[in-house]
Amino acid sequence: MRLGWPARRRCSKVVVVKQQRELVCCYVLALMAGAALALGAFMPVWWLQLGSLLAFWPVFVLLRMVPVRRAYSAGMVFTSAWLIPTTYWYYAFMPPWLAFARSFGFAALLANAFWLVLLRKRWGMRIVGPLFMLVWCAWLWARLHMPVTEDWWLPYSGYSLWRNSALIWIGGFGGEAVVEAVILAVGIVLAWAWVRRGWRASAALAVAIIAVVAVGNFLVRWLPARSTSPAIAVQMMTRGGIDQPATDNDVSDLIEATDQALQERDTSQGTITVVWPENSIPTASESRLAEFAAERRVRLVYHTSEQQGDDDYKKVVILDQDGQRILTNYKEHIAPDEDGTGRYTDQHAVTDGRDITAYVCYDMHYPDIVGRLRGADSAYATLDDATYGYLQKQFHAADISLHAAQAGVPVTVASINGPTFAVDSHGVVREQVAGSDRAVLVVDR
Repeated sequence: MRLGWPARRRCSKVVVVKQQRELVCCYVLALMAGAALALGAFMPVWWLQLGSLLAFWPVFVLLRMVPVRRAYSAGMVFTSAWLIPTTYWYYAFMPPWLAFARSFGFAALLANAFWLVLLRKRWGMRIVGPLFMLVWCAWLWARLHMPVTEDWWLPYSGYSLWRNSALIWIGGFGGEAVVEAVILAVGIVLAWAWVRRGWRASAALAVAIIAVVAVGNFLVRWLPARSTSPAIAVQMMTRGGIDQPATDNDVSDLIEATDQALQERDTSQGTITVVWPENSIPTASESRLAEFAAERRVRLVYHTSEQQGDDDYKKVVILDQDGQRILTNYKEHIAPDEDGTGRYTDQHAVTDGRDITAYVCYDMHYPDIVGRLRGADSAYATLDDATYGYLQKQFHAADISLHAAQAGVPVTVASINGPTFAVDSHGVVREQVAGSDRAVLVVDR
């Protein structure tokens, strides 16, 4: 009897060591996956984001091997590694406790999806894998539409790949949840190939998928698409700095920058639309703007506000080439750090035979903007993202590109200090300003 004990002990130790190694492997996979998504969100060009396409590959390998009682903690490693770095800009405008609660709290909430491994023994990964994808995408869709979570502006995996025109085009058929489903499906396929065919076959398949997506990026750019009408988008901060409303001197600066761009334009192409950023043009300057639009024979899109009693309504206005106001759309969604009263409008105007519309900043983030854009020949947006730093600007540009693709409407954007750009009806970025300094973007047909 005593002769058997050492053998059992050695066997037990081997099993424990093996389990510990597998557990460490699970946490490493979770960390790698989350880091890949986070890193992709910061990449400035599309081909540097391609690694994020493989981010859910280790997640589905992890779901296959993680012990049930460690599934949630492994999920927390993944969601924290992804969401904590990509929500750093919360701390720029929220109290630290609230910023932490939103980012870390959502990571803890999202990690609950990993409890689906409880079904692994009964149903197997053939069911658990697709079910995980379904739950994950359903939750994304729900949080973008629920009254509380829709305001959080939390990252989804599409933000790590949005510069790829093929994925934005696919997302045009259903929005953020469709982009998310594509990325998760890639993870499922690669994990399946790993289990069935080995790591070499899985790696070869990963290379093939990346190649297809890369080629798709170029093919979508050649698809027939509607581009915005000729436009000039001015990127300029007020002299007072971030979040300071424009003064008469700021209006002079905007007019001067626009005039310089107009001198370099061939006006025989038709009426040019001039878009100014979300800089709160004072109502006292409205007559001056009307005179400017009529003299230069341009359409002018600008941002201002309207005081009604205790309510402050932010809005975008379009003047036609005669200086007449042809459209006013109010800002419905007020950002968490700004004052104002929201009001829903979805006005379009017809000028020179074209249906046009315009909206303000934060409204372009919400999925309901798709219905408000739909039917227009061209749309315009005024932005002020100066408070939030580099990453949030990229998220805003991603939202506008995707929603333009969903609505099938080209959009031209003017921002305080970026992003200032133009996308076609497939959501492909055709023109953009590099950097955050003063600049003018000239958009041709």
